[in-house]
Amino acid sequence: MHANIRAQREKLGWSQNDLAERAGVSRQLVGAMESGRHVPNVRAAMAVAGALGVSVEALFSGPGPGSRSGPVPVLGDLLPPDGSTAMVAQVGDQVVVATNDHAVASSERWALADATINDGQVSLLDHAPLESLVLAGCDPALAIIAGLVERISRHRVLTVHASTGRSIVALGAGRAHGVLVHAPSGRFPAPPIEVRRWQLARWQVGVASARASGVPTLDEIAERRLQIVQRDPGAGTQQAFNRAMQKIGATTPVPGPLAEGHIDVARRVAAGAAAGVTMEASARSFHLGFTALEEHTVELWLDARWAALPAAVTLVEVLAGSSLQTRLRLIGGYDLTDCGTERHTA
Repeated sequence: MHANIRAQREKLGWSQNDLAERAGVSRQLVGAMESGRHVPNVRAAMAVAGALGVSVEALFSGPGPGSRSGPVPVLGDLLPPDGSTAMVAQVGDQVVVATNDHAVASSERWALADATINDGQVSLLDHAPLESLVLAGCDPALAIIAGLVERISRHRVLTVHASTGRSIVALGAGRAHGVLVHAPSGRFPAPPIEVRRWQLARWQVGVASARASGVPTLDEIAERRLQIVQRDPGAGTQQAFNRAMQKIGATTPVPGPLAEGHIDVARRVAAGAAAGVTMEASARSFHLGFTALEEHTVELWLDARWAALPAAVTLVEVLAGSSLQTRLRLIGGYDLTDCGTERHTA
């Protein structure tokens, strides 16, 4: 690491003071980094790399405890496209990136960006708060939970919308501190890492529709080949729908567009789609008819390494507190029995 910094600085003809001023760090820090006496935090590393005009990965690559990898997306392996904005946080030694697209699409507001993507590189904007708790999941309650944690602890929570399947992959890759996942009771997949688990709620998954004639039956969906708004294959709601269709002997995949999440499904159905696969609470929020297919339990899984973080401790307190439960009862569709109870697996 130290050789890379010195070589790049001297290539530009800069002194240590020059680099410190351009990166917004102290000259003493630059000297300590170049001598190998100090491994910088992620913010300082990105600032120095940005000032030198190279990627963090290129500057800090190499074996040993001083190595660092470049920013990686919470979901998948590809950074958001050039010209887009993103949210950035740190999980362990990794800097993770989440696109702002969901925040823009989900409400009538501009999203607060932490960074921009240019030429495949992540450039932090000023005062980007890397010290955030990163949570992924598909339950819309995640936004309420994050807001309460931020209000109480003053720590930012970066929420990333993802199906249960994609959330578990991100957790296993060390790209999230925790996830909200759901499945029928007793049918959760094995966590990919050591986790601590708390119950959030139970809710129904099923088919929603705005048709005056009522929610179409599964037999009608299969026979008429109705266009049904669905979810990605890793979504627990989609898997419940597929199981239900298999039970009636439907062997041909049901046609229809894929939506981003429960609220997106309900919004599309309210806008005219024949029906969609979603959770009861989302159907209620758009005044849709709803037919339940399965009851799912929703759990919070925290990577055991991060369960003692102050924001994570507050998160667990929020789960068991009255503020969250009062708000979820106002929405409806949530069975909050045992909300905040830690689950211990054998």
